[in-house]
Amino acid sequence: MANEEVVRKLVHTTKELRILKTISRAINSTDNLDVLITKVVRIINKELRVALVFMALENKEKIEIKSPLKDNLHPEFEELLKIISEDTIKNASPIFLKQTRPNTRLRNFGVISMISAPLMSYSGPIGTIIIMAQYRNFKINTFKVLNAIAVQTAIAIQHSRLKQTADDKERKIVKLYSKLYGKEAKRAIVDELTGLYNKRYFITMLEKEIENNKHPSLIILDLDFFKSYNDTYGHVEGDKLLANLGKSLQKKAKKAKACRYGGEEFAIIINSSFAEAVKLAESMRKEIESFYPEKAKRTTTASFGVGKRKKKEKRDQFIKRIDAALYKAKEMGRNTVWTA
Repeated sequence: MANEEVVRKLVHTTKELRILKTISRAINSTDNLDVLITKVVRIINKELRVALVFMALENKEKIEIKSPLKDNLHPEFEELLKIISEDTIKNASPIFLKQTRPNTRLRNFGVISMISAPLMSYSGPIGTIIIMAQYRNFKINTFKVLNAIAVQTAIAIQHSRLKQTADDKERKIVKLYSKLYGKEAKRAIVDELTGLYNKRYFITMLEKEIENNKHPSLIILDLDFFKSYNDTYGHVEGDKLLANLGKSLQKKAKKAKACRYGGEEFAIIINSSFAEAVKLAESMRKEIESFYPEKAKRTTTASFGVGKRKKKEKRDQFIKRIDAALYKAKEMGRNTVWTA
């Protein structure tokens, strides 16, 4: 008899070690909490030969039932699971009902035997694993194995939660950095006063157009007598005029790339026909002419140079040619569009 008892214990120990190794492999294969729980539940289903397996986790002082069976649970049965879980967590101690009493809530749901093992983390219980049998009584060996599984599972859940917290913090940091970087990146390419692209970015955009073998049209405009305007009304009013011009260019040239080229000089890159570019320039000339009295202290005008890039024309040659057209417009009396 003594030898039989030793063999029986040895068989049980071997089975327990095999189950725990299986649990360990499943736990180490994922950091995803839901996947981890599903794997542990399925192993318990198979190894302990029990169909009703539930895991309950405490989350912000609420009990959440985790199980592949969850969607099909009767509301009263789910509430009963939560009560069992709360009691297990509160006492940080397992519950073992070898045989439920007749006319109890568990027996009314067909449960003959039940074990609830707490999931203990370093800071205390974080949940419970509950197994229920409908056609047999659980033995003490099953109770011991489930508690051993609960110890391993609790460590894995705690690790998963800590990793999730770390990942969430990292995502927040990345998001904040991206937001800050986005603002800094925008500052690097946008003129603060007018809200248009700055000269450096204008050069970059035009260079890309040329590298892609495109032939954009280019408009360069310059406010007439802007120095006199500044001297008469002050730099604050001068800045307001430039800001208003920036807004107008953004509105009029939505499909184009408008830039502050420098001082009171602006440039617009537009991928269109030469005729459309001239039409846009003329429209802008009239718009600026109408700034007074709402957007300017006096009647304001601008001179324009317009042209389309020629075949194999280099960037600096292209800009120089349109700039020359602009100064020709100045020579011809200002407030006009000159083509190149």
